[in-house]
Formats: sequence, C-alpha cells, structure tokens
Amino acid sequence: MEIQLPAHQLHMELFTAFYRVQGVVKTGAYRTNGVLNAADSHLLLDNVVTSNLLRPQDASVSSRYSRIAKDAVVLAVPNDEPETERLLRAAKVYSRGELLQQRVLIALGNFEVSGNLHLSPTHELENLLIDRPELFIGVTDVSIMFLPNPTLKFTADTVLINKERVDFICAGTP
Repeated sequence: MEIQLPAHQLHMELFTAFYRVQGVVKTGAYRTNGVLNAADSHLLLDNVVTSNLLRPQDASVSSRYSRIAKDAVVLAVPNDEPETERLLRAAKVYSRGELLQQRVLIALGNFEVSGNLHLSPTHELENLLIDRPELFIGVTDVSIMFLPNPTLKFTADTVLINKERVDFICAGTP
C-alpha cells in the first residue's frame, strides 16, 4: 500500500524559452526542487499568470489552469523557504571549507546565467552535470540575462536550472 502525502500548495515561478509562468501546484513535496525532479513529465498549475519575455510591455495572461511540460522549463526560481535555507546553509558550510563554490557562466538557450554551483570536495562539475540523476540543479547568487532582449535582466538568490537545457558552461568565471 502506497502512502500518500497530503497535498499542499507550492508557488511556482518557471521560465520557458519565451515565457515566465507563475502559478500554484498541489503537491506532497515541500520544495520546488522536489516537484521539478519528481518522475512526472508535466506540471498542472492553478491560478496561473503568464508573461511574454519578448514583449514584457504586453499584459500578462491569467488562467485558472495550465499544464506545462517539465522539459520546456529552462529555469525556475524556488519560492519555498526550506530550499532557500538549505542553499544558504550550503554556502555557510563552504565558508568552513567543506564545499567548493564554483563560479559559472551558463548558456541556457535564450538565457545567460552567471552564478555559483556548490560542490562537495569529492564531486567535480562534470559529475554534477552528467552523473547526478536530478534534472534540475541549484545555482546561487545568480544574475540572469534574457538574450533576445538584453535589457531584461533578473537577479535571484537561487535558481534551479534544467541541466538538459544547458548549451554550454564555463567554470571559474568572475
């Protein structure tokens, strides 16, 4: 008999190649990371607001429901406190020398992301991107530029990137 966790609402902020999609997912997971790395290939969002990144001046579109394929998600901003706290703890552990913080520049289709990956001393960047089973991995202290409209820039403490959407990555960038 499978035990079902009670569903709660988790706010999602997702970016596809051309859209920013915000909504709520009903889930038993408590972190954005858990929702995105679950086996389901799609997300069903409630109370959705969709904005066009190519035309940010256009009015946003609101809808009751939306279905989005996880492989269409380029990056996500975790809005859940536990994920943010976990990554901040990881940064503090790094300051004690237990994690390696690697500054990276990542090309993700229409997005250029500059930020920090946190690696344990036994894991290299290649292992993180190739061997780890998670599809979405965290990057901290992030600057994001939407390349088709370079005036559209974002910053975030943490984003989750879809490692299948990485075009290239440069490690050790300033």
